[in-house]
Amino acid sequence: MKTKQKLILILMLILTMLAQASCSNSTGACPPPTAETKLLTNAEEGYCLLYPAAYSTTVPHYIVINPISAPGGDAIGDAWLYIAMTDASGRTAAQIVDEQIAYLGDGFNIKRFEVEVDGEQAVVVDGLPAQDSARQVFIIHNERLYNLFFMPWYPNAAGPTPLEDLYTMVMDTLHFLTQE
Repeated sequence: MKTKQKLILILMLILTMLAQASCSNSTGACPPPTAETKLLTNAEEGYCLLYPAAYSTTVPHYIVINPISAPGGDAIGDAWLYIAMTDASGRTAAQIVDEQIAYLGDGFNIKRFEVEVDGEQAVVVDGLPAQDSARQVFIIHNERLYNLFFMPWYPNAAGPTPLEDLYTMVMDTLHFLTQE
C-alpha cells in the first residue's frame, strides 16, 4: 500500500511541475514550433518567438502577413510586425513612452496599458503618430529596449484581424534569450 501512495505522490508532483512549466515561457528555452507555427530566433538581439507558418520573415526584423513580392516602394505586405532593439539608456519602458508622448504634446488620442511579456513589464501604446496606424509595444530586458510595431493597426475593425492574431501569438510566445 505504501508503494502505491508513493507512486501517486510522485505522479502528482510530476504533473504539478509539468503544469507550471506549460504556463510560463520563461523556462530558459524558446517555445517549440508546431504544424501551424514557425520559430523565429534572433540570437544577436536576444529573443525568439512563434509566428504563423503562412507568414514570411524574409525581410530582416519583419514578420509579414501576405507578403507582396513585387519590386518597389514600401509595399511589404498587407500587414507586418517590425522589431527594433536599441539601448535603453537606464530608462524603463514607461519612461520611454512618457518621453515620446510629452514630445508630441497635446491633441492626440493616445491609449496605453501595461502587460507582462516573458516576465518583463511592457507598455502597449495605440495612437502614436506614424506613417501607418500602429500598435507599439515597449519592453526593457537587460538594458535593451525592444520596440515592436504592429502595422497597420485598425482598432475599430469588425472582428479579429490576422494582425491581432499575430499580436496575441507574439505576446504569448516572445522569449528573451540568456545573454552570456
